[in-house]
Amino acid sequence: MKWTDVKKDISSISQEDKNLIELTALLASLRKEKKMTQKELAEKVHVSQAQIARVENFSYTPSLKTITKIADGLNLELAFRDKTTKKLVKN
Repeated sequence: MKWTDVKKDISSISQEDKNLIELTALLASLRKEKKMTQKELAEKVHVSQAQIARVENFSYTPSLKTITKIADGLNLELAFRDKTTKKLVKN
């Protein structure tokens, strides 16, 4: 399933699922921006290329551990933002 297909039906999706879709789409976009193949990312984070593809195609709901591995493989760190103040919350 492609992002454009998902966007058509997004109004019936829960906020949690919308957030997950946006996050996985962002990770795929950033991987492509870095000119990294799915295989290269998979090797870097020790998962299969098929698992990266399933995450990017929304056919698999990744665990937080998998999301963290992918983010780390893209040299990203996960952070939280306070909804009220809009400030990043870091440990």
